[in-house]
Amino acid sequence: MRIGFDAKRYFNNFTGLGNYSRWLINNLNDQIPQSIFLFHSKKLKESKDNKTVITPKIPILKAIWRSWFVVRNLKKEKINIYHGLSNELPFGIHKTDIKTVVTIHDLINKRYPENYALIDRWVYDIKLRYAQKHADIIITVSEQTKKDIIHFYKTDKSKIRVIPIGLLKKKISPKKAEKPYILCVSSFTKRKNIRSLLEAFKAIDSEKINLKVVGSHGNTSNEMISLAKKDPRVQLQFNVSNKNLNELYSKCEFCIYPSLFEGFGIPILEAFSFGKTIATSNISSMPEVGKKAAIYFDPKDHSSIRQAIIKLMDKDIRNEFEKKIPATLQLFDSNKLIDKYKSTYDELMTTI
Repeated sequence: MRIGFDAKRYFNNFTGLGNYSRWLINNLNDQIPQSIFLFHSKKLKESKDNKTVITPKIPILKAIWRSWFVVRNLKKEKINIYHGLSNELPFGIHKTDIKTVVTIHDLINKRYPENYALIDRWVYDIKLRYAQKHADIIITVSEQTKKDIIHFYKTDKSKIRVIPIGLLKKKISPKKAEKPYILCVSSFTKRKNIRSLLEAFKAIDSEKINLKVVGSHGNTSNEMISLAKKDPRVQLQFNVSNKNLNELYSKCEFCIYPSLFEGFGIPILEAFSFGKTIATSNISSMPEVGKKAAIYFDPKDHSSIRQAIIKLMDKDIRNEFEKKIPATLQLFDSNKLIDKYKSTYDELMTTI
């Protein structure tokens, strides 16, 4: 079995979609070596482990090769299954004998179109419409995304599989922070709702704990920087390294994630992997991930966010939620989830 993967996110993205791509491909490569072929539009200076990387011989616009001409390479390499890892498949692949899988992470572009430029909405919709129609199997990371695909595209639900993302338990540093802090790992975009978090934290009359918000720049960065300057307890950090991020998770008291909508919610699972409970939104996919190990609030209600923070500032309450983390992480065990992917590929090879 020869499985091809769209490797754009694997090489170029160091947040959610990139982490998902590396988690899946690296785990599969450990279990079924010599079966993995990565298709990437940019030449690499060196090979990646023992994975086969296929790139175009003739320089061409990357987006055009990835969306159209890669099909020629797939046929040349005798790929049995092609897996698009980020909401799209190359156009024309439905005219070949290659079996197809697409992972659709979310339909935020349909739910929050105002956050996207008109041309981006148009392009995303064309790619999603083609992928959901022609994929033999669609994988989503949450029931929420499955519902959205069916709602917006009337997709045949029988070909949708829900397989969440997995994470391994991380090593926790025994070192303590100089001052206790709450950690929020999030990009600075409107949907992430950081303003509501800062307003809720501002209303907590306590100097015992700080709030650290860590993530990549977005369309609310400047506004959040201005707001944070008004409260010395709030610290913003942008584009931190993985090493620093791991240390921030390890030393925090607990985490918080006030997003208005998610296809999955990786920061929730990341908090659990460090043994930290989290306060998060009670909507979309967040409860699917947090289960009983998280505390929930209404992300549009500052008072609700504030009350959740105050509750988790109590060590005894925090401990009760932390006790539920191991059982929750078992539901996202990487080995079990990777087995589901392997079963999906086997099903394609034998029945579809």
